[in-house]
Amino acid sequence: MASSSSPQLTPPPKKPPPIPWSPIETQSLIEAYQEKWYSLKRGQLKASQWEEVSTSVAERCGYDDNHLSKTAVQCRHKMEKLRKRYRSERQLLSSSWPYFHLMDLMERGPFPINARPINSFAPVRIVSHSTEEDEDEMNKSRSINHILRRPQNKAPSFDNFPPPSRGLRTSMVRKKMESYEEEEGGGGEVFTQLASVVRAFGEGYVKVENMRMEMMKETERYRREMEKKRTEMILQSQKNIVEAIAKAFGSRKRYKKTEEM
Repeated sequence: MASSSSPQLTPPPKKPPPIPWSPIETQSLIEAYQEKWYSLKRGQLKASQWEEVSTSVAERCGYDDNHLSKTAVQCRHKMEKLRKRYRSERQLLSSSWPYFHLMDLMERGPFPINARPINSFAPVRIVSHSTEEDEDEMNKSRSINHILRRPQNKAPSFDNFPPPSRGLRTSMVRKKMESYEEEEGGGGEVFTQLASVVRAFGEGYVKVENMRMEMMKETERYRREMEKKRTEMILQSQKNIVEAIAKAFGSRKRYKKTEEM
């Protein structure tokens, strides 16, 4: 009796692993997304606009048609991971993440040219290739270690919150001044110029704060005047109603007296 042989099934081909993002691709993605995001006034990007971001990333990296560039979906997923990583890094006192300054400039900006932090223009440090899974594992490990190191039965504090922008800029300027002092051997002309820039920035900031305080005072005074007028109108209308009711009752009483007579 002939034995029937069943056809041998070939397993489906395995999906190739995703190509990790290179540092130049990541930096180009942040810059391309920032440009598109600002043009939409920080609105949500649509699918066609993510395609434009993908094309812009390929152009910034100098890729041609033969090079396998990142798709729109990959750009969107990578940007979501970058923003998630930025939110976790922002809670730390200092971050060594190479893309922190670019992401911070994108989230806080756009600044005027003369109001940007000094080290916001520092180039991104080139790091070795890392997959998106490695970044997720690093975030999970960082979160677990932070929870384990946090003391128990302690009132919540605000030490881990990011410092205000003014203090951050002051710290950046101080570090820059120290570096100039070390390079030039005592400061000299560079230190004087930097001090004048800091002084001008401080004077401008004080003027802006004074203008803001004056505007707040004017607004508060205007609000009080309007509240006073509204109260007077309500009291006057109530007074008119009471007088009208009193007149109506008084006229009815006089009419009854004349009828009785």
